[in-house]
Amino acid sequence: MKFPRVASTIRRLTIVLAITIVACAQQRFKEVPAIYQEVSAGHDVQLPCKVQDKKGQCIWQKDRKPVGIYPDKYEWFSLRSNDCTLLIRRASLEFDDGFWECQVTSGDFMRQDALTSLPARLLVRVKPRKPSLEYGGTILNTSLTLREGQEVTISCVSRYGNPVALIKWFIGDEEVEALREQMNATEVDNPKTWAAHSLLRIRGRREYHGRMIRCITIHPSSPVPATTESQLNIHYSPEVRFQTSPRWMTSSLEDSTSFMNLKCVADANPSAMIKWFKDSTPISSENILLLTENRTESNSTSTVSELRFEPVKRNDAGLYSCKAVNIIGESPPANYALDVQFAPRAKRMEDSNDNETLMEIEETAQLGSSVETFECPEFEGNPIPRYKWLHLRGGTTEKTIENPTRAKDSGKRLRLENVMWSDEGEYRCVAFNMISGTRRETPSEVRYVLHVTGPPEIQARPSGSGENGSYESIGWAGEPVHRLKSRFCSRPPPRLVAWQWGSSHIRAGESIQPKYEALPLEPIIEDKMVTNCYWAKLEIKNLQKEDSRMYTLLVESEKGRDSTNIKLIIRDPSEMKVIAAASAIGLLLLLLLISIGIFSLLRMKQRRYRCEEDEGSIAADALYGNNVSMDRQKTTKTLSASKGSASKSTQDGNLAVLYDYDQIAKQARAMSPEALKVRRAPAVLQPPTMLAVEHGMGSTDKADLFCHYITDFIYINEGLCSSEIACELEDFMDEQFNTELQDLSCKQVAEELYKFYRYCVEGNETQAVIEFEKLPPLQPWIVACLAKKINKGPIAFENDSDSESDEIEESMETEDTEWIQVKPRRKK
Repeated sequence: MKFPRVASTIRRLTIVLAITIVACAQQRFKEVPAIYQEVSAGHDVQLPCKVQDKKGQCIWQKDRKPVGIYPDKYEWFSLRSNDCTLLIRRASLEFDDGFWECQVTSGDFMRQDALTSLPARLLVRVKPRKPSLEYGGTILNTSLTLREGQEVTISCVSRYGNPVALIKWFIGDEEVEALREQMNATEVDNPKTWAAHSLLRIRGRREYHGRMIRCITIHPSSPVPATTESQLNIHYSPEVRFQTSPRWMTSSLEDSTSFMNLKCVADANPSAMIKWFKDSTPISSENILLLTENRTESNSTSTVSELRFEPVKRNDAGLYSCKAVNIIGESPPANYALDVQFAPRAKRMEDSNDNETLMEIEETAQLGSSVETFECPEFEGNPIPRYKWLHLRGGTTEKTIENPTRAKDSGKRLRLENVMWSDEGEYRCVAFNMISGTRRETPSEVRYVLHVTGPPEIQARPSGSGENGSYESIGWAGEPVHRLKSRFCSRPPPRLVAWQWGSSHIRAGESIQPKYEALPLEPIIEDKMVTNCYWAKLEIKNLQKEDSRMYTLLVESEKGRDSTNIKLIIRDPSEMKVIAAASAIGLLLLLLLISIGIFSLLRMKQRRYRCEEDEGSIAADALYGNNVSMDRQKTTKTLSASKGSASKSTQDGNLAVLYDYDQIAKQARAMSPEALKVRRAPAVLQPPTMLAVEHGMGSTDKADLFCHYITDFIYINEGLCSSEIACELEDFMDEQFNTELQDLSCKQVAEELYKFYRYCVEGNETQAVIEFEKLPPLQPWIVACLAKKINKGPIAFENDSDSESDEIEESMETEDTEWIQVKPRRKK
């Protein structure tokens, strides 16, 4: 057998079979034109059409009419045999807008496999003309005039566009809804283009005045909408309002002081004429300045008329109103109440012509009576004035009278209860009111004089009250003249004024030579007016101890009598020197005590804040924190890791376990105060001292000495506070270890020591043991120091502390004892 020949035969059969299959395949569309497609006029567009297994010829139809291939107008997009895509150049509405079909003839007449695509709509976009506004069959050019409340319908027309344009309405910047959906129809003279109509129902409103009514058409042929607009001119009746200048009144208007402008603003279209009224009476330009101006704002027409008050007068007060009138109508009035305040003013008294009688009024009242003597003249003012009364005594002395105010007269009438001699004199009436928070007062020009009649009454008393109703007068032995005097009042004048002492009697104006002299009565003058009061005076010459006695003043008139006792006390001048010396010594002692107190306070503050400096120190969290930092932040010597003082640490990083403490068991049972006294200081102080020693800042001897010294310092110096202990700790660490504790570390350590000190003093063993168990375990060298301290003293232990010392000594046998040397330390 020859196998190569068979293979050649098979190869030929395969080729023939493939050719036969291809020849028998039917042609079909691989890509057809889109159902709808748009193109702008003058632009090129492609109508895709591709055929698989194409054997026939490509033909295009528009609106069921065949279209030939014309260069520079209708061309094949590609020269490939299976690509029937048509390229239309410079598309136009007249020739290219319509329905296009892609057709392929049959490969041969036997197959009948001709192809026809679905009609594809090609729309050629044509920009419509600018829209127009129409009203009443005419085109709106500039403005549309309406009366307020009038309703009209206007239309917007967009023509000769393809496709149809979308119409929207705006009034100002606000979009408004059309009356109904827009109507679209083809143009009669150009059926391939469209005309769009939209209607808008608009009502005349005054807020629309001056706004633009706009019709906007949106079309795909242009990214910018086309617009047409017309201005609304709304005719409406006036509205008026008031404006004041200054706009905000911070205070009330005051007569002849304040300035003000009152404006009447009328909003109307057409512009209006303004009329002014005061208390319903028309105001003309003859009596008040009128300033009228017209101004047009963005959406309104305003007319302004102004009244100027420069300055405002009290007669300008009243109710002002203004109205505005135009061809549409008249506005309701706007009102403004102008209130002008002024200080009280006396009303003129028309019934009286006697000015002298009005200027001074005199009245007489009985002593002890209640009277309503005087009435203030009528005052006018805004606000309505009230009244007060002043009593003038001693020339310029004024005293306001607490006059009961009645609602009906506002204190116009002066009412005096239980009239006394001190009530006589001149009275003045003052009217007052409040304007802008300031009190305005106006006194009456009328002088009111009150005279009091009654039995004598002694008023002026010597200073210092004695016993049995008597009054004291102090004199000094050897005084050349000593005067006793007293004031009394009497109307009618007294017929007898006399001084009595022992069996002696002397009248006013008489004397007993050479020792006593009763001076004549001295009338008292107040406010340049002689009153019914007098001074009675008795002079005693060459005052001696024997003149110390009771003196009686007697005053008598036809209406009665009155008397008073005056006790004369004679003192030795040497007493004054003793009193002065005692006062000086007391003052010096007081100054000394104050100085000592201030010095002590300053000293205490100085010691308290000595330990609060934070420069160069060991971090506070390196003492008692759970995660202790071994870094010293600031010291007087620079420390580094190169010194070889590597620290041992356990898994929890606690500073208290830098050494092997498993061999030292904590004491679980209660400890005596003396045992706590010895154990407390080493347990609290071991963290800072270990840090200092291990970093080369001091020796073990100093660390051992530190514990003993602080213990003795606390117990020797009674009454210490934690701040004083802190200062001592700071001093020791600075001097012996050249180290400072940072932040509040010294205070923290001192508080721990002071807390255990209080437990020991108060015998609170249970709480002390609980707190002691919270501290880090004692290190071997600390235990050795404790044993040595117990053996040497100086602290005596109670019976229950013996067992503790035994335990300490036992633990020493198994520990390193190289830190047990003690050197003497100074004590403070």
